[in-house]
Amino acid sequence: MIDKSPFGLNEWLHFLKNKKLPVKASVLIRLKTQVKRADDTLENMQANIASDPFLAFAILNEANRILPNKSTDIKTPFHAATMVGMNGLEKLLPQFAPYEDKKQKTPHISAFLENVQVSYEAASIARSWAIGKLTSHEDDIFWTTLFRDTARWLMWFYASPVMQALQKKIQQGEKSSQAELSILGCRLDELTAHLCTHWHTPQKIIDSFLKKHIPNAKELQVLAHLAHHPDELPGFTEDKRLTLIINNPLVFSYCASKVAHEASLMRWDSRNLPFYYRVVATIMHRRIGEVIQMAHLACVESAKKYRISETPSLAQRLLDTTLFTSKPDPRTKQTKKVAAALSPIADLKKTVKKAGILDTKQKAQLALKTIKLAIPNALHTIIFKHANGKTLPAYQYGYNLETIKAIKWNAPSVVFNTMSRKRSANHLSGQKLTRILKDLPDNTDQIIDNTSHLMLVSTHTSATEMLLFWLETRNEFTEIDFKNLKQIVSLISDNTQ
Repeated sequence: MIDKSPFGLNEWLHFLKNKKLPVKASVLIRLKTQVKRADDTLENMQANIASDPFLAFAILNEANRILPNKSTDIKTPFHAATMVGMNGLEKLLPQFAPYEDKKQKTPHISAFLENVQVSYEAASIARSWAIGKLTSHEDDIFWTTLFRDTARWLMWFYASPVMQALQKKIQQGEKSSQAELSILGCRLDELTAHLCTHWHTPQKIIDSFLKKHIPNAKELQVLAHLAHHPDELPGFTEDKRLTLIINNPLVFSYCASKVAHEASLMRWDSRNLPFYYRVVATIMHRRIGEVIQMAHLACVESAKKYRISETPSLAQRLLDTTLFTSKPDPRTKQTKKVAAALSPIADLKKTVKKAGILDTKQKAQLALKTIKLAIPNALHTIIFKHANGKTLPAYQYGYNLETIKAIKWNAPSVVFNTMSRKRSANHLSGQKLTRILKDLPDNTDQIIDNTSHLMLVSTHTSATEMLLFWLETRNEFTEIDFKNLKQIVSLISDNTQ
């Protein structure tokens, strides 16, 4: 079943964007009754709206869609419901897919509800931290944190086997980013941001995924280091951007989601949790112990208010008698073993050897999948097929599809002409790249300029066909990236040519 699942951002977007949002059948029946009763009011419907997260999410999105200029004023789904009105609520009904909340639940519904419960726990943690910092944005942060997991819920409901495979990889020690690229072909956060845009979700929820508003990996390290000693107050940062991030409550949403999902998946004694506690301690200028206590108390509060799943809550799991014993993290034993087994280039080599004869299309697909995993610096990739004197894009990743179509790839080009005549490999940036820009196909200036970094490689895949690889980034390609690309291309080459 997993093999037939979508792969890559565009395929998952196509699969999910028109799916109906799962809502508990009893809630949906009650809502249908309420919108038809003339004497019912929106105030009386608040409990029903609050009882189902996807119902609340859809109402919030609808309010943002019909009143986009007032999106900053929409604080809660209840506020959104007053903007949408009874008629608007009735129009939303076809968007929902009812499910039965029985004692004997199907596995995908159980997994779906378990993840919804974790999201409520994350939202409660974020709210607690926001209150602790006296931000006055605690309600906003609660809903933002809750709804930033909506794509994850939808994946568990409609693609449970895929999510189980993803979860297993993470539990075995693989980084979530690499596991997501391997199983989904894209990052889950990236998919969520695109889906939220499609759903007209309020911008503040989308912002919680954007690097403009949340710290990158290096910045997280800096923030964590400032709270290195658990018994001391953290230091202050002098970096202007970090100061802005610290004062943006969305960072609580980001960190709380990480903590809740990590604790759910790997238990409360996970070796990764202290890192996020230190980050939050710096943001709040509190001792690490206080941050941990707030998180634990928030989970208890969530267990009282939002009991969604029959799975033990994070509060209950704090009572596990085996926590914080000498038992090693289950990932520790397997990290080296898994890392070795999951080398993307080694996997490609094994697949090519096992598959035997592959056509050019199959080779291009395998190469693109491996590039995504082995060369994370490649923000944009195009694989061209050259046959019968024509060079046209076969697969691409990262670019806008309409922009790619608008470029005259088959127009005369010194660079492409050279690549299509013989095997070649070039790593270009700075002056070297500037010199060849004019020799690229017409209109390529829409996607590349002299600030880019470009790797161009070509190879024969059969007696009459070639593949040309275009990898571009605004960051920087390392020599290891270039070496990995040449290895990938070599593995799918026709060495008889």
